[in-house]
Amino acid sequence: MATQTGISIAGPNEPYTIVEDITQPTPGPGQALVKTLYVGINPVDPIMQHTGLLIESFPAVTGSDFIGVVLTTGLNTSKLSPGNIVFGCAPIGLNQFSPFQESFLVNENWIFKYSDVLKQKGMKLEQGPTVGAGLVTAALGLVGGLKLSLNLGEKNEKDEWVVVMGGSGTVGQYAVQIARLAGYKVLASCSPSKAEIAKEAGAHATFDNRAPIDEQLGMIERITGGGGFTRVFDASAQAPQVSLRALDEISKIGQSGGEKEKYFSTVDDWSQLEIPKGITAYRVQFGQLGKTSTPLGQGITDQVEEMIPLLQKHLESGTIKPLDTYTVVDGQGWDKVVNALSGFEAGTYQGRKPVIKVADAEGL
Repeated sequence: MATQTGISIAGPNEPYTIVEDITQPTPGPGQALVKTLYVGINPVDPIMQHTGLLIESFPAVTGSDFIGVVLTTGLNTSKLSPGNIVFGCAPIGLNQFSPFQESFLVNENWIFKYSDVLKQKGMKLEQGPTVGAGLVTAALGLVGGLKLSLNLGEKNEKDEWVVVMGGSGTVGQYAVQIARLAGYKVLASCSPSKAEIAKEAGAHATFDNRAPIDEQLGMIERITGGGGFTRVFDASAQAPQVSLRALDEISKIGQSGGEKEKYFSTVDDWSQLEIPKGITAYRVQFGQLGKTSTPLGQGITDQVEEMIPLLQKHLESGTIKPLDTYTVVDGQGWDKVVNALSGFEAGTYQGRKPVIKVADAEGL
């Protein structure tokens, strides 16, 4: 049985170790074996390493965001062929699907294709790892949680705001783009130094998420014209109090469009939250992708499979754009990935997503 190199973790809070004896997986029906080209560091990576959260077995291979080239395909795989370049986010914690190894499995329904259209639009290989987790998490939060639409051709400009907490982060920037294409005005929270990032993503206005909570609420009320919003997405997992108080105390139901419901969506799926009456809350649980033995995992997987074709169309049409807020790490190889993981935790990249090359894209 063929073996390969990669990064392994022996157990919770154990160090990353570069190894050479990882068994190369074999693709099953609807799957492909993909050679890793670039990977990105995701906030969930250090969480998994330190806590073991979402990891199904040890020793574990982790990783999430990637771009790679298809080597072989399994039976009944109709959407992918050898030589196709694919990108996205791996299902979290499933060793054979994790990209911190030379080659790994993908399900053809869970990933994006680096199509000729995307190449012609100028998307770089290195941008692939900036898309997967950020875009799909934002889509789950806004479509699954805030009940927005991804359908092309359905944009109707609305005199209503969507509030995105953490609008300058990876998930937040994609959330801003999705809310804009759904026709909403967007108010994004961020630090003042990153306001231009949120605005470049499409936010109409921003406010300082470092201000005291009452000041933040005052800014939300002033900018939205006294409460012209019924939807808040916390892309930061750090602003539930502001988000819920804004909906409960400021939002005016029916001010525009006759809305009868208030929606709160968050990437925080672990904290205990007290949801005020009249607010429908949704927690994004992207880590359940591919874990189809449970109703929750099957439901998330079904949602992602439904969204991927629409998101691919938006990427190709330019209505959703890959992010430029990333840093390509100098050098190549697994040691650079390990160093980048440490640097990510230390704040070296100052909010930019680190992307690391692990193999040459020969002939691509």
